[in-house]
Amino acid sequence: MKGRARLAAALAAIAACSLAGCGNKQPQISALEWRLETRPANGGPDYESLSVFASIRDEDGLDNIAEIWVVKDDADLAWKITDSDWVKTADGNDTWFGASALASPDLAAMPRGSYRLIAIDGAGQRVEEEFKVAGNFPGTKAPEPEVSGGKLSVSSAWPETLAMAFDGVGALLVSVKAPGSPTSLEGVFGTEAASRAALIGAYGYDPGTHMGAFSARIKTR
Repeated sequence: MKGRARLAAALAAIAACSLAGCGNKQPQISALEWRLETRPANGGPDYESLSVFASIRDEDGLDNIAEIWVVKDDADLAWKITDSDWVKTADGNDTWFGASALASPDLAAMPRGSYRLIAIDGAGQRVEEEFKVAGNFPGTKAPEPEVSGGKLSVSSAWPETLAMAFDGVGALLVSVKAPGSPTSLEGVFGTEAASRAALIGAYGYDPGTHMGAFSARIKTR
């Protein structure tokens, strides 16, 4: 299913959820953050993707949140996010729901302009917030991690840079501020994560533009 047919099906599903029940308190979105990012593709050029997170509140309990949609109406794009694939993070009194690596099917550049994030609870109550993705992606290269002699160094021109450790199946173990000079893996990630790390990556981010870039992952040894 492509184009308008895919979007029509997505909007129909949202409408069905809205009619599924009544009587529950409507969820609320207290804040929303987005990032436009480049990611390395296997055997091809880097591609753009979108990360979107919303701080959601629901008087009926956050376990009542059933699904989240990110919709770009004029580009016929829609992503459904559920508890099987969303990221849920507590930050003080706020709980953030969202997802990363949202990309167009053909990995084309993400369209700029207005998007909608829609949160729907188990009774079909919904709330939505519009956000606008704007700006040209900077020419800044993705950070470049290097492991030599058991020490990690990261070359980066981004205002903020993280170093990330992954296990043998690619699951993220930990992400921390990238070291400013060559540092042992234990010194960067801690003893346990360093002992389990099979791959290392890096991520650069500019909070002024809401844009960032992921490096390719390299082996630790």
